[in-house]
Amino acid sequence: MRKIILLTIFCTLVSTAAFSQDNEIPHNDVNFSVGAGVPTGSDTSYLTNAPMIALMYGYRFNRFIQAESGFQMAFGAANNQNAEESEFGTVQGGDHELMFPFSGRFYVPLPLEKWQLSLGGGGAYLHYAETAVNAQGSPCFTCTTRGGWGTQGFLTIRYLIGDNFYVGTTAQVVSAHINGDAVGNVPAISTTDQWTNVLFNLGFRF
Repeated sequence: MRKIILLTIFCTLVSTAAFSQDNEIPHNDVNFSVGAGVPTGSDTSYLTNAPMIALMYGYRFNRFIQAESGFQMAFGAANNQNAEESEFGTVQGGDHELMFPFSGRFYVPLPLEKWQLSLGGGGAYLHYAETAVNAQGSPCFTCTTRGGWGTQGFLTIRYLIGDNFYVGTTAQVVSAHINGDAVGNVPAISTTDQWTNVLFNLGFRF
């Protein structure tokens, strides 16, 4: 019984220390990223490398723990070749691949003052959409869509500029089960899509 009580007290203290706020650090973290979305595995038969942007917000509880979420968008990975009739004439159709990650981030203690190393992961929702011509011949920006839930993990290295700004790079892996319509080269079947994304970050904290 005494061991159970001591273990309970220890776990309570650790949990309190992990999630208690540290007023000496900025708690809000916002960053914008550009980079590349890189499909891997069997995805390469219907998805190709594509430019990607991302916008993330995180709330840092203390020196070690941060919760965050945001969105990422790749452009043209499904290689949609459908034409679209617009008021400006016939234009090439397109596609975009959205990712909505939500994560927990752990900051690794380092002796270097300006450098930060962190890693983490969580869930993600992926949504692919095609721009094409719908059945009535009018422009349609999400004529066909597909999506599904999955998981993601990442590793980030940052360099602080002053007290509040930073630059860095993030390597991320994403895996999700996707269902829905055909989008570009992606067939209308259930697929397990995997991505390895590389992003360059510019952010600030306050």
